[in-house]
Amino acid sequence: MPQKNARNYWWLNANPRIWSIDSLKPEQVQSYTSHNEFDHKRRIYKYFEAVKKGDLVIGYESTPVKQIKAIFEITEALHVDPHFGEIISFKLKERVPEPIDWIELKSIHFFKDSEVLKNRNNQGSLFNITEDEFEAIQAMIDAQKEAMMGEDVLIPYEKKDALVDLFMDEEQFEEILETLKYKKNIILQGSPGVGKTFIAKRLAYTLVGTQDDSRIKMVQFHQSYSYEDFIQGLRPDGEGGFKLKNGVFYEFCRQAQRNAGIDHFFIIDEINRGNLSKIFGELLLLIESDKRGRANEMPLTYGDKDSEPFYVPDNLYIIGTMNTADRSLAMIDYALRRRFAFISLEPLFNQKFVAYLVQKGVERNFAENISKVISQLNQVIANDKNLQKGFQIGHSYFSTFANEDDTHKWYRRIVNLEIAPLLEEYWFDNEDKVKAEIKKLLEIF
Repeated sequence: MPQKNARNYWWLNANPRIWSIDSLKPEQVQSYTSHNEFDHKRRIYKYFEAVKKGDLVIGYESTPVKQIKAIFEITEALHVDPHFGEIISFKLKERVPEPIDWIELKSIHFFKDSEVLKNRNNQGSLFNITEDEFEAIQAMIDAQKEAMMGEDVLIPYEKKDALVDLFMDEEQFEEILETLKYKKNIILQGSPGVGKTFIAKRLAYTLVGTQDDSRIKMVQFHQSYSYEDFIQGLRPDGEGGFKLKNGVFYEFCRQAQRNAGIDHFFIIDEINRGNLSKIFGELLLLIESDKRGRANEMPLTYGDKDSEPFYVPDNLYIIGTMNTADRSLAMIDYALRRRFAFISLEPLFNQKFVAYLVQKGVERNFAENISKVISQLNQVIANDKNLQKGFQIGHSYFSTFANEDDTHKWYRRIVNLEIAPLLEEYWFDNEDKVKAEIKKLLEIF
């Protein structure tokens, strides 16, 4: 039994179907009733009577989560609330950076004969643990924090830092940021080489505030990509059977849920290469900006009666990129289109582009000639009724400058190996036109 005067230590099993530890904010006080849903005293009622202000509590989410998520501090001992009856109150003291799985705890020799192992199945119950048990768990949490502190220090990243890397102006970049914050789902569409993926990461870095790639996840869709890869599905277990395995988006959503209040960004490159309705499944509803959060959770396709319902957290943003020049791709269907804001990006062969090349060692006159001839080619493409703007040549083809001594050789290589194959695909039935346009590009020497 707990001591009368010393601080007590407790373990609280939270049923994730009733409330989530992840949703509790530091300033928020959470209450827990000493009676169950049938208004009967909980199994070990004496523990509720023994709770004191200042006691510390291990916050554990029971089946199917089975993880230690946080440490709480008791703010008020057992008292009567006019709405909820007898309750204890507590607040979040600290979150566990990487939630500790029950299996991980069970594998530690110290806990082999611990009361923790015997009592953790009492869902929704509170029970006493020893100071040594509490300190052992606290030590695991502290070790996680020390490991994180030992990592590289993250340097602040602001809008001005993103604009250094981009050729667009501040007003356009700010508009995209505001759209992303409002809609939560955007697709950056444009011709090859306009820097869609590059911009996507700069948007994420700006809103995160640092170049923290742990809060950014990127995947690339393709024709074989499936719901099972993205969300959840059955996979061979190596023993002749199958086991349920979570997909990349499912796992990233769980990470964002654990870090409530901290923005996370999921980038889908070439989003229209996949069968989107099939890949997203029931997420077509859950990704809507006004359908986020636990209040809108729903069971997944492969879920059973013991599976926790799924939801997309409010702190997760989706950025897709779409190549408008790929003729082999299907159009985005309306159901998905209305859930994303589509933002068109155009080639930017402007003075910022010229200044970039000059900074990299290209003579100003040559840099301006490059900007001029590519802009002229893009006008030819835009005026072609079979191509139009979505097939123009992007500026990023010329952004991977390797500080070569022979800038003419560098430019010729890009034209022959990058631009020419595109033009041959665009005008596959007009070889003379391809040769004529390539000749124009090479006449600037």
